[in-house]
Amino acid sequence: MWMFAGGLFLLEVTPGSLRLAAIYGAALALTVIVFGAPVGRWIDRTSRLTAAQLSLGMQNIMVCICAALLVVITTKRPLFTAWDGWSLVVAEGFVILTACAAQIGTLGSKLAIEKDWIIVICGKNKTQLARMNSVLRTVDLSTEVLAPVIVGAVMTGFGMAAGGIVIASWNVGSLVVEYGLLHHLFYSSADLQKSKIKEYNTKAEENVEETNAIDGINGEIKKRHVMIERLVSAWGAWLAYMRHPVRDAGLGLAFLFMTVLAFDNYSRAFVYDSGVPESILGILTAVASLFGIFGSLAFPILRSKIGVAKTGLLGFGCETVCLTLCVASVFAPGSPFDVSAILGNGKNSVGTISSTPLPPTYLISNTTSSSELVDTQIISLNMTHEPPDKPTIRVAEEADFTFVILLLTGIITSRFGLWVADLTVTQILQEGVEEGHRGAINGVQSSLNQTLDLLRSVLLIILPKRETFGLLIILSFIFVTIGWIMFAVYARRCPTPPTSPVVTPEDEQLSPVTV
Repeated sequence: MWMFAGGLFLLEVTPGSLRLAAIYGAALALTVIVFGAPVGRWIDRTSRLTAAQLSLGMQNIMVCICAALLVVITTKRPLFTAWDGWSLVVAEGFVILTACAAQIGTLGSKLAIEKDWIIVICGKNKTQLARMNSVLRTVDLSTEVLAPVIVGAVMTGFGMAAGGIVIASWNVGSLVVEYGLLHHLFYSSADLQKSKIKEYNTKAEENVEETNAIDGINGEIKKRHVMIERLVSAWGAWLAYMRHPVRDAGLGLAFLFMTVLAFDNYSRAFVYDSGVPESILGILTAVASLFGIFGSLAFPILRSKIGVAKTGLLGFGCETVCLTLCVASVFAPGSPFDVSAILGNGKNSVGTISSTPLPPTYLISNTTSSSELVDTQIISLNMTHEPPDKPTIRVAEEADFTFVILLLTGIITSRFGLWVADLTVTQILQEGVEEGHRGAINGVQSSLNQTLDLLRSVLLIILPKRETFGLLIILSFIFVTIGWIMFAVYARRCPTPPTSPVVTPEDEQLSPVTV
């Protein structure tokens, strides 16, 4: 709910300007990049229940504070006129800081639960692990459809302030329930209660060299400044990742984040500006989520039939093939793509693509039927190059939607392969990363993902025009293809994923059924 409503609140705080939304998005990406490895190291060194509860509490409380601040700012604007308007800037700064803190909590919670707890609960049963990953991803995709509908209905019926209050209240109330569930789950599993330090020291002999290298780095910095220790620890996590057998699979997943070919703020802005009504786009978003759910449900079946490596190759391949339709849309009839617009002298360089959805598109129809889009004049207000009191108006008559159909078809159908590939790499990281390095390796993976996501944002800032969006589509396809190649390299080197060599004396005495 907060991921959906946050952008709307930011636009309400600074109407007619995308400055705050752009800074907000960049700050969140940089937060994960900077704190990914340190948070992962902290997860490795902290007891499971403490790490999960602290991360969850930080996430929910910070989201609650952030939502409450935005409600106050949007409803009590006269309170933020002091100091010649600088009081509003300070308030915006607190909003971004609390959002970054919530992002750290989200990262810690994800690393603790999805990258550690479920692995311990499933034990050595890889089939059960695959099924649990599939269920978790299905839940995620389902909430991406349901949450915007719920909070959107509240905001439409009762106003944005009511929506913010509902989000803040939900985070406080759900925190109590989630704490109770974590406590119950932890004390219901004997494996979760085992010390991670003990398991970390019982690794197989082949990992002793890597463990000693990292421990040696940490031992040399104990007498130095705490900040230097954290930096060196983070560097050690990056070294461990780059030397790990799962590196190429992780890099393949990271390359998928450098794309505008998804139902995010960037592609929505482009499609809105192309004349597609929001109601239709909402339906298509739900259909895309259903394709993703089909992919998540198909993953455990494909894995049991052809193995993890071949399943990943199939997922990456399906996504790449489907996205060829998006590349075709760049050159299809009606496409606004114009290479000369890169130099600023394109045939239609008024419209821009922003990091948040543009204002609603006003449709002035020459007929009584809203479905006759061919005879529709589309008027878009450009709020980035001209003052709000002098909007630039672009009129497009007899629009051809062939390129939009190809673009949306490619994006929707590619969701199946995307989530098959995502679950495959997730399973590989879970099976192949040792107990003592799970937090660090997955923290670095999160940082890599956000680095590529930040690159996407930078490219959009450099190439903000509608006419240059086609170039971003082509670049996105190239990065997805590189991701497929990287995973193919991993599959060739490790056709059978490496398994975590953590074996305790207790495990050796247990039967496979008990494990």
